[in-house]
Amino acid sequence: MLTLRAHHLLCIQGYLGKGYSRAFVKNMDKVVNSLKDTTLIKVISKIDDICIACPHVLENDCCESEDKVSFFDTSVLETLKIRVNNVYPYGTLLDSIRKNLTLKAFKKI
Repeated sequence: MLTLRAHHLLCIQGYLGKGYSRAFVKNMDKVVNSLKDTTLIKVISKIDDICIACPHVLENDCCESEDKVSFFDTSVLETLKIRVNNVYPYGTLLDSIRKNLTLKAFKKI
């Protein structure tokens, strides 16, 4: 099972193999390549399996832009109609993105 912040569900959709650092890209590649429709994802609102390789994670295990990413998480949770700390198959989350993420909602997030 993977742990992902809600906004990372959208980041994954647009991921192009680039990122903050070599370590970040290597980790992101690993996460993205592990995703199958049946992969279980626990949606969280703290440092997740993507954040662990990010150079913007502070010593106290929070993002240096925590206010901004928390806003993104809350917006994505509301838009996709999912709940923090719930576990979903990745395919279900993809269906929720397809069903609920309009261009207007994306711009709002």
